[in-house]
Formats: sequence, structure tokens, C-alpha cells
Amino acid sequence: MFNPVSTSIHDILNSTTQFAIPLYQRDYKWGEEEATELIEDLRNYDDSSKEGLFLGNIIIEKTKGQNTLIVDGQQRLTTILLLLVACRARAKALDLIPLATKIQDKITFTDSTTADSLGCRLIASDSIREVFDHISKDNWDGKFPLVIEKNGKKQQVKRQVNRLKPIYDYFLQVLGEFKQPELTKFLGAIYHAYVIRIEIENEEEALTLFERTNARGLDLEISDLLKNHLFSKRVKGIEDSWKEVLSNSSNTILRMLKYFYVSNCGYVLKPQLYKKLKGYSAEIGAEDFTKELAVFSKFYRAAKSAEESLTIDYLTEAGLPELFQHEHRPQIINTCLQGLREFGVIQYCPVAFAAIGCLKCNNGQDSGADAKALIRLFEAFERYHFVNNAVCDRVGNEVERLYADYCQEFQESKDFRKTTQALINELKAKLASLEEFVAKFAEIKYEDGGNSLLFYIFDRLNNAGLDPEQGLRIYNPDPKLKRRNYTIEHFLPQKPEAELKVTAETKELVDSIGNLLAIYFRDNSKLGNISPAKKIERLNGDLSKHVENASYVKDFIAAYGDKASAWNKEQIQKRTEAMAKHAYQTVWKIN
Repeated sequence: MFNPVSTSIHDILNSTTQFAIPLYQRDYKWGEEEATELIEDLRNYDDSSKEGLFLGNIIIEKTKGQNTLIVDGQQRLTTILLLLVACRARAKALDLIPLATKIQDKITFTDSTTADSLGCRLIASDSIREVFDHISKDNWDGKFPLVIEKNGKKQQVKRQVNRLKPIYDYFLQVLGEFKQPELTKFLGAIYHAYVIRIEIENEEEALTLFERTNARGLDLEISDLLKNHLFSKRVKGIEDSWKEVLSNSSNTILRMLKYFYVSNCGYVLKPQLYKKLKGYSAEIGAEDFTKELAVFSKFYRAAKSAEESLTIDYLTEAGLPELFQHEHRPQIINTCLQGLREFGVIQYCPVAFAAIGCLKCNNGQDSGADAKALIRLFEAFERYHFVNNAVCDRVGNEVERLYADYCQEFQESKDFRKTTQALINELKAKLASLEEFVAKFAEIKYEDGGNSLLFYIFDRLNNAGLDPEQGLRIYNPDPKLKRRNYTIEHFLPQKPEAELKVTAETKELVDSIGNLLAIYFRDNSKLGNISPAKKIERLNGDLSKHVENASYVKDFIAAYGDKASAWNKEQIQKRTEAMAKHAYQTVWKIN
């Protein structure tokens, strides 16, 4: 028998029993996107409200011995505890030691006579357990280990670190802005937040309910509510329209619904999404709401997939004839979408859609100047997110609020070009510094099995300023390709000829981007493991015709050909820095 009870996070973290994740549970999977949404919800919480922030359901199996099993809710509870670890670190950094001690009491059980830790309040998923326990301890020094000793044996924990460290670092970055008042308010939002706690009787019931809840999830919960609402309004053709919307969402229906609302009405917190969508439907009518959602879903699909045919189909249906006055214009937009897809960024989607709506409302679809402004906007999206996200590893959501605000700006604007330029200027102002970019660019390396970002970079370096039909296609995002025309060449080979003497320091940089080129795949096999000097001879000789259109390779030969016989650590570092500065100041410069 289920017994739902509203329970605050404060009460959950004061439980006398330890929580544990059952073996049948999936791994800890939350990433920066979910963590960012949690942070945003907590930061926007109004502490004058009588109700705390609702964080969903937590389903538990009644206490067995010392443990209470988490049937559903491990992602939220684990992330909240990880957030408290970061809050503890911030309290210590502010020298708020009594506050740090109070936070520690929520993370671990404490011996009231010795103040020693008696273990974390959560036995985490196997996928993160050892590292999670390690960082939960009050004496943790803030460094993530790669090896942990357990039962007298050393255990490699790099994968566990890779799951936890990016989220923890993001939390620490956000909290780094807080002084004592902000930290206190933030902790209040965490403790005052609540869940619906549901207790169940036994393991059989737990497994059944776990399968049911994980087969549905929040995405389907909100979409089902919205679908039922629209069906109840007897919208004509709703069944077919809804199937199309679901198909266009590519299994990310919650995100698509959120971005649809944002594109029309501005920023929204996830817990408020269904209520806001229903309100917008009431405002414009269910029929128009359904039509608008269907149109947005087509744009979302095109943006997310970055397939040229879908992009052209959407732009054609959108009624933007000026974009087709030059055949390369739709291709340029799609090329930008391909780059954004490569970075895993989709946050620009609502503001891009709102911008197109603004252009049409102001009769800009027949304006060549407005068409050019729209292209510059998509180029700005690609360049900004390449610098800040693909290279500098910043969180993609850092401009989500800005994009939401500009959705409303575009809704109200009477001057498409002026509003577009204002947004582009905002992106330029938020761009990572040249120094940060150069430092992070140097970390880009060749990896066995996956180098699509490298192909993307060399493609853009080679084709900057050229129309699509003039360029050399080095980057192809199609994951189904078994063989690509271009491969990554190590100028200094990974396994050089025996007579080539290479220092240990230089060997460490053999996979660095400064030692790499993307060349025709047959030339790659012909060059093999010969020395850099011999490669220059062949690239200037029998292979010269194959690099005629590869301007960046010719530039490389001109700049570094005479240094090939002494190619070493210093030369690789110099080339890496020169590439980074050229990339930042010219190729990915936001105009």
C-alpha cells in the first residue's frame, strides 16, 4: 500500500537510517544540464514563499536493518549531497567553520561524543561509490583521486571521477560567487525543498514500481499531461499532430516543450513548465497552441539533427525566400547547426526560432540585409559555443537565461537587425578571454576512436571565408560513415623510425593538436612513420597535388617546413599557440 507524504530535504537528511541504492538501479547518470537546472531552480527560489521548491517523488523500500533502499530518486538525492559537499567547501573557504560543520552533519552521520564521521548518509551507486564516500569525508582536501585503497587493494577510480568531478566543479564555480548571506539563503532553499516520499512494502513491489517509473519518467509525465489537456479541448487532428510533435522531439520531449515555451514567453523553471504551457494554451487557444507547437517541433528537429534536407525544408516552409536568392545561404546555416551539434549544444534553439519569427513579422523575409543578419546570428551561435563550450569546457547553459530574455526582445522588436546585433554584442561580451582559450586549446589531443572535433577544427581552419561550394570538406558529421576521405596525420609519428631521436618531453606532445594535420586518407598511409623532414619533402613533391586545396596544410608547410628537421616540443607548442590565436582572432571571431 502506497503512503505518499510530503517530506522536506532537511528531514530526509536528518533520517536516523542510512539510504542505499539497490543493485538493480541504473548508474548515476546526471550531467551538467540536470545539475544546472537544479542550481537555477534553487537560486530562483523565493524564500518568502510558504512552500519550498518541489523536487518530485522519492520512492523508498521500508527499512531493512540499517538501510533504507531508494527505489526511485537516486539521481536527485545523490546530486543534492554532492551539492552540499560543494557548499561545505565554500563555507570553509569563507572561514565559516561552524556552518561547514552543520553542513557536514547533513552529509554524514557523526558520533556525538567524538564528532568523528560514521559514514555517508547515502551508500551511492556502484558507478561512483568509492569516490563519493571519499569526498564526503570532512577531511577531504578537495582533490579527486585516481586510485583509492580498499580492503588493502588499490582500485582505479578514474571513471568514477569523470562522472562526479565536472558536476562538482560546476557547483563550486557557481558557489564561488556567494558570500555568507547568499550561501545561507541557498542552503535554506535546499533544506526547505521537498519531495513526495512514497514507502513500499517489499522488493517485488519495488522492482515493479522501479520499472514503471523509469519507463515513463518526467519527460512523459509532462508531455502526457499536456497531450491530455489538448485532447480534452478537442483540437482538430490532435492525434496526428501529437504523433508528429513526439517524433520531431527525438526522445527529448521535455526539453523541446521547455524551449517551445521559452521561445514564446521567456524563461521558465522546470517545475512550473506544465502550468505555464497550459496557461499559454489558454491565452492563445488550444488550436493555435497546437499549430505553433507543431511548427516549433519541425525547427527543433532540424536544429537538433543538423541534416541539410531538414534545414532546407524548414526554411522553405517558414517562407524565407531571400535566403534562397543565393544557394549557399541555407548551407551556411546548416553548417553552423552541424558545428553546434558537434559541441552538444542546443540551448540557442528557442532564441533562433524567435529571431526567425521576428524577421517574418517585420517583413524581413524579402530583405537581403535581414537574411545576412540571420546568417551572422547563426555564425555567432556557432563561434560563441565553440570558444566557450567546445574548447573552454564551460557549461552550455551559461547563456540560457540570456537567450530566454532575447526571445522576449525578439517578440517585441520592430527592428530585426538592431535586436540581432544587440544579441551578438552580448555574446561577444560573454566570450572567454584569449588567454583562457589558448590554454584550453592546447589541451585538445588526438584520441584513438573519436576525433570528430579535430576534423571540425581543421575543416573550419581550411574553409574560413569561403562559400560552401568552394571549400574542402574535411568534416563530415555523419556517424554512419565507415571510411572518411580525410584522416588525422601525426607530423611527428606516434611510432617514428628507429633512427629518429625524440626526447621524452617531445613524445608527450605527439598527440597534441599542434602536431596534427588532417590529410587525404591515402596520403596518410603513404607518409606512414617517416620523419617530419621526409614528410615535407613528399608534401612538396609527389603529394603536392593532393594538398592544393588544403590551404591550411600549405600554410603549415610555409611556416614550419624549414623547421621539420628539428621538430620538437618547442615547435609543437609554438604551432599550437599560433593556431589558437588564429582561431580566436580570425576564424571563430564574432563579428
